Amino acid sequence: MDYSKTIKKLREAMVLSQQEFAETLGVSFATVNRWENGHHDPTYKARRQIISLCKKYGIAINTDEGKDNG
Repeated sequence: MDYSKTIKKLREAMVLSQQEFAETLGVSFATVNRWENGHHDPTYKARRQIISLCKKYGIAINTDEGKDNG
């Protein structure tokens, strides 16, 4: 799953700044910034929250993590 694009799309659908989105998830602004820039992936706990919010806001998600695409 490409979290960087999904997180940015979700945040924009929620009409939140990175700081406001970070507060919603209980993480720092820097963490959200790293996720959106593709430097880090969210923790398992954050992923569950993100997936739940994606469903609530109708954002398509791909959860085929760990599967070999080759």
